[in-house]
Amino acid sequence: MHSGRMSGLHLSANTVPAGGRHDLVTVDGRSFAISGESGDMAAATHGLVYDDLRYLSRLRMTVTGGRVELLAASTPTPLSAVVVSRVLTSVDNGRADPAEPLGEVAEVLAIRRRWLAGSLVEELTLRNPHPLPVSVHLELEMAADFAHVFDVKSGTTNPATARAEESAPGQWTLRSPHDQHDRTEVTLQPPPDKADPARGTAGWRLRVAAREEATVTVTVQPVSAGVPADLERPSELARGVAIRELTAWRSSVPSVVSLDPRLPAAVDQALADLAALRIVDGAHPDRAVVAAGAPWFMTLFGRDSLLTAWMTLPFDGSLAGGVLASLADLQGTEDDPASEEQPGRILHELRRHGSGTFSSRSRYYGTVDATPLFVGLAAEAWRWRAIDEDTLRRLAPALRRAVDWLTGPGDSDGDGFVDYRRRDPRGLANQGWKDSWDGITRADGTLPPAPLALVEVQGYVYAALQGAAELAAVVDIGHQAADLRPRAEALKDRFNEKFWDPRGYFVLGLDADGRPIDSLTTNPGHALWSGIADEEKACRYVERLVDPDLWTGWGLRTLARSMAAYDPLSYHNGSVWPHDTALCIAGAARYGCWDAVDLFVDGALDATRHFEGRPPELFAGLARDDVAMPVAYPSSCSPQAWASASVLLLVRTMLGLEPAADRSGIELVRADLSGVPDLSLERLEFARHPTSVTVHDGRGKVTSADAQVRADHCNAGGELDIHDLSSRH
Repeated sequence: MHSGRMSGLHLSANTVPAGGRHDLVTVDGRSFAISGESGDMAAATHGLVYDDLRYLSRLRMTVTGGRVELLAASTPTPLSAVVVSRVLTSVDNGRADPAEPLGEVAEVLAIRRRWLAGSLVEELTLRNPHPLPVSVHLELEMAADFAHVFDVKSGTTNPATARAEESAPGQWTLRSPHDQHDRTEVTLQPPPDKADPARGTAGWRLRVAAREEATVTVTVQPVSAGVPADLERPSELARGVAIRELTAWRSSVPSVVSLDPRLPAAVDQALADLAALRIVDGAHPDRAVVAAGAPWFMTLFGRDSLLTAWMTLPFDGSLAGGVLASLADLQGTEDDPASEEQPGRILHELRRHGSGTFSSRSRYYGTVDATPLFVGLAAEAWRWRAIDEDTLRRLAPALRRAVDWLTGPGDSDGDGFVDYRRRDPRGLANQGWKDSWDGITRADGTLPPAPLALVEVQGYVYAALQGAAELAAVVDIGHQAADLRPRAEALKDRFNEKFWDPRGYFVLGLDADGRPIDSLTTNPGHALWSGIADEEKACRYVERLVDPDLWTGWGLRTLARSMAAYDPLSYHNGSVWPHDTALCIAGAARYGCWDAVDLFVDGALDATRHFEGRPPELFAGLARDDVAMPVAYPSSCSPQAWASASVLLLVRTMLGLEPAADRSGIELVRADLSGVPDLSLERLEFARHPTSVTVHDGRGKVTSADAQVRADHCNAGGELDIHDLSSRH
């Protein structure tokens, strides 16, 4: 609390630098808003972004003639934020000059609420608890620069902003200087007492009666390529319509009750974040896909969306169908080195070029793993009965083309391994999930020459070929199971020969000369998840994961600290990525390494608790016994789709939760659940039927409403005793 008179204070006692840990981030589909802890959008990376453009670059609310103390700030849901402050102002004595020194001082509670539902509603309520009226002078400053989200992230935006036009009292329009079809519509309610739209400023002198309140509402609606963003009626939104919808949605999705308090909080937050990250193609409003993450990647990514949908299958199977259908529509049809497009290839990233439908946007195909993951997800969604035969038949042509790419152009040098080489200098040098320029290094820190065949990609391809063989028995995908299965087994044999290092781990990849890229990383954990590794080699690799060289106590380092390129604060060379850790845990579970699974899950859930139930995109690879808390990476996305979905994969993995081989129901393939806390997991999804899982004293039961649950494994009442099941591993 500051002493003395302060004039022109913002509604916060402190501000946070751009990208600060306490910034408030709200997300709704293609929109996100980011501000300081005070609620003000004032830093270089702050603002309201919709459809990859920043429609609001500045939003500051200032109290003149008073003092402000920030009391609390939070984002209670992914699409809302609230900031509570105390304002020291004067009892209303009819002063005309707001700069006049305070007379009798009164405290007013300031509650600033933000809702994001395509458009943004910002509401400031001043509540006077005293028996005398008070006066507060509020000033608003607003600007829009219509910068592209990549320029916002890099800090290279032009300081020039759009000039506002006033069409009626409290009705402003800010027009993009770059495209006449992009604009920001602003409504100020009540209309300000004074306004200068050209400068983007407005002011109110608010007299708040005794024990009453006064509210100013700012509604900001982006208009992209002439199409307005969604906008609930401000009065309805202010009463919490969007929040009630989110609450109703939560009551219909899976939930966890457990003796371990980390689980319910993390699962609930993950599901809420994934709901907020959903985006819909304007041409197909019935399809939902998932954006990669806020604030910088609120668009469709091939790899991210596929892995997220895969991890989410038991909790929300509908996401897989939308992701598969949308990516099939955008599948490559021609050869274009500039965009890395090739026939059959699945795209990497979709970005703004016009607005509305996905098909009107710029596409980039520079990813080597999205295509096998596309085929693999289709097979896994079929096993979980998240897609039906009609859907599979519609996907069949895309599956054929994807397999054609895997068995053709995907192997650029014909050595039997799918690889990548950048074909345009403007594209990504690395095209696996570690796609930073230095993300692929040898043990000595040097960069290998391309084309590069990555270890995890071969695992994805193996799973895709096996999955395609399974699907070929159901629909015509232009390839026969009799050809696909032997190809998959031949790949497995070559993989275990070429990618194994005698030091006891799988190498990161092979370079242009077929030489091993010999660094010790987490990438092979993804290959274990796919099932391509021989069992003895897989268990030896898991022993390396448990070693402190990779295991931090919170998660797994992407690169072992014994490697020359290791840096715990790097993007891909020693940091911890929760989704990567979760896939490695799933890999360990596939080979029955349950002690390692329990160790890893416990540490990962502890890390999630430190991040208030929401694991970020990545965090520093510092050891737990060195620093007693996980350290956030400075510009990490949060919420981020596969980081949030990793929580769901942790739950699935620690239970050994899998679809039965005959697609008749869900099984718990783990024979001993003594390492799992007691829990009740309700409303899981299988074949559109709710399924529940309970664990008590190391024994698990599955209860399904699906009449097709296999009778030979069921107790009375449809309960499935996991001790009657043998592990598939």
